[in-house]
Amino acid sequence: MTNKSIVEQEKSVVHKCITVNGTEIFYREAGDKAKPNLLLLHGYPSSSHMFRNVIPLLSERFHILAPDLPGFGFSAVPSKDEFEYTFENFAIVIAGFLDKLNITKSSFYLFDYSALILMHLIMKNRVEVNMLIFQNGNIYEEGLGDGIKNAMVLFKNETAENQSKLEKLVESEYIKWEYLTGVSNLSKIAPESYTLDQFLMQRNGLKEIHLAIKKDYGNNLAFYSAWQERIRKSQFPTLIVWGENDLVFKKEGALAIHNDLPDSKLVFYPTGHFALEEFGEEISREIISYHKSIKQH
Repeated sequence: MTNKSIVEQEKSVVHKCITVNGTEIFYREAGDKAKPNLLLLHGYPSSSHMFRNVIPLLSERFHILAPDLPGFGFSAVPSKDEFEYTFENFAIVIAGFLDKLNITKSSFYLFDYSALILMHLIMKNRVEVNMLIFQNGNIYEEGLGDGIKNAMVLFKNETAENQSKLEKLVESEYIKWEYLTGVSNLSKIAPESYTLDQFLMQRNGLKEIHLAIKKDYGNNLAFYSAWQERIRKSQFPTLIVWGENDLVFKKEGALAIHNDLPDSKLVFYPTGHFALEEFGEEISREIISYHKSIKQH
């Protein structure tokens, strides 16, 4: 096999399923397994599809794993009676996923919901951290946007009127808003991104499931101080790549991470929440470059 064909094979993405704790998990994989592992984990309302453009680029440097959480993307959708849709339970699923694939050391991409999920995982000491990449994934109160703050208030007083307001968070208009708000060049946002998310949301029971997940989001604020203390003590090699116009998780969250990790690298991009849609190639290059720099020290 020629060198060129080996490289092309490593860039190719394969699509697999694995059963973790009784739940079928869909995932994308690429890159040589001998290379450093990089787990890419999505947030709301997305799936591993959000990494479709960057996986071939990142697989030149890493062995890539990008799973879909239960109730997201192409993973199974167990009922709320069969599966507890909490961030702590999602962390247990990801720990099981890594165990099944014999992954004991990895870098982690922390975006949106996955920042909370992976911090739960890191606190359990289930895997050795090589590098953290925060991309609009927040663990500081100053990084919370008004929408999340308002939702937490509404969940505490679930009247019929408030429930109606909360249901808008799982509708197409809001999903599209998350993708398009703060973007510099709207023509670079592929419509299949938010369209696929909304299409999958129409499956039976999913809107109720996602509202339950959003309700549990507020419970994670109690862990913020412990998570912050952990990263301050650990001083993990950390790259922060952030859409500075994001209204879901504000740039103050990125600055707070950088303040607690003074050796981290912080790069802002003139875009919104889903920064990979507009700056995927640039962010991929930054990740590869940063990883090379930490391997030299």
